[in-house]
Amino acid sequence: MATPPPQARPDYSDLECVSSHIRGSLAQGHGIEVYSVGYDPPEAVWAEYHTTLPMTYSSSKEGSQHTKQLPPPPPPPPTPTIWGIRRKTFWILTGVLVFIIVGAVGGGVGGYFASRKDSPVLPDPVVPDSANRYQNLSITALRWVDNDDSSYYSVFHQPADQTRIFESSRRSDDKSWTVSPITDVDMSIMSGTPLASVAGYPHTNITNGLVKSVYITDPAGTIIERQSPYKTEVGVWGNDNFSGQYVISKASSMFSYWYQNFDTRFQILAVFFQELGANSLTIAKYVENVTDGEPWQTSRQSLSIQDGSSLVAAPAGGRGDLRLYVGGTDGTLKQYPYDLETNVLGSAVNTAFDFEPRTPICVTTADYRASYTRQTLPECARTDTGAFNTHFILFATADRKSLTLVSWNCSSGFIRQQNRIEKLLRPDRTYLDLSATMAGNLTSADDRVYVLFDGGNGPEIEEWQVHAGESGSSGDPNEPWELLGSVPTTPQ
Repeated sequence: MATPPPQARPDYSDLECVSSHIRGSLAQGHGIEVYSVGYDPPEAVWAEYHTTLPMTYSSSKEGSQHTKQLPPPPPPPPTPTIWGIRRKTFWILTGVLVFIIVGAVGGGVGGYFASRKDSPVLPDPVVPDSANRYQNLSITALRWVDNDDSSYYSVFHQPADQTRIFESSRRSDDKSWTVSPITDVDMSIMSGTPLASVAGYPHTNITNGLVKSVYITDPAGTIIERQSPYKTEVGVWGNDNFSGQYVISKASSMFSYWYQNFDTRFQILAVFFQELGANSLTIAKYVENVTDGEPWQTSRQSLSIQDGSSLVAAPAGGRGDLRLYVGGTDGTLKQYPYDLETNVLGSAVNTAFDFEPRTPICVTTADYRASYTRQTLPECARTDTGAFNTHFILFATADRKSLTLVSWNCSSGFIRQQNRIEKLLRPDRTYLDLSATMAGNLTSADDRVYVLFDGGNGPEIEEWQVHAGESGSSGDPNEPWELLGSVPTTPQ
């Protein structure tokens, strides 16, 4: 048998030894494991191949070795992205952004607590909520003169914590006030009812004794007339015949006026209010000539008036020639001439004064005719039927934190008179309502203004002396008004 030819030996002449500075450590070169001298390899060693080299297969039966070239690897899958950014980059950026946000928030919170730690913790300031709690409280005031020329004053009011109506009253020569209720405990009265009042002599006869009437509403808005003396019982209050005949709108104010002519024995008792809200005014009147009275008459006027406008009027000259002050739908104070006997309502006189619904307002009057000569007296005031009275109109600012005083007469129009009340104003007050007295004989020397306000301790009432300095008096026409004191509101 012939000797087989010697098998070709592989050529390792191009092998490269990869050095290692650690003895016995494994190194690789071109996919073949190489060990340092003197190192015994483990029984089984996994030799990784290089992806760019052909893979070596075991010998065939004939003992020969062969190699097989692998097909080319498939193309790598596309790199995943989020919003056009590689996913890995996206998550790195997101992590950095979250870290920055957390750091900013943490720093802010830490700074807040650090500042709170360094600063004393103060309680929240207590802000009076007068504008909400007491904004619907009202007052109304009366003054009358008896046969002895003594003046009497009454102020009617409703406490903030109950619905009963009280009267605080006194004589001009007596500084002490008497406080008593004019409504019964079980009467159903609106909380925050509007108030109006008048005083006069039934049948225009002073021998009958003076009668006081106060107008209030029940929770449904029905007007109630409380009168004293009631059925000739002095000191007793009862419901009179105006009660139950009219229902006011939800936001309506009220004003009442009693015109009496003692020469002709003619009288008109009028109550002003709103039945339908904006752009409407209702005037209910009781007219009596000598002793023949007529049923209550209703005059409904259409005019540019706010829903819930304050209502007040004063005589411009003769007792039936009134000037009505209301809030226009444009938010400003307006004056309307109104003839009480004929129901004729004149054109509006506009002003630039801001005037919101339920703005506190009152009017007092003064007669300066004796200070003029026949030639210097303005023509509009020269007759007994002319507009010879000067009005002093006091009203609250829009925020109710201050008061404004202006005068009006037929020749000069509206003029600011703030210097008369400047010393009476106080900071940190909320002015809730105002009421002025006007005596039946048109003398204003002893007229008063009553101011309902909250200075932080709840509603209080002050009495102010009106210094009009009118004709025939010794007063200075420009003399400031005077604070007389507080009006008690709680029965003793």
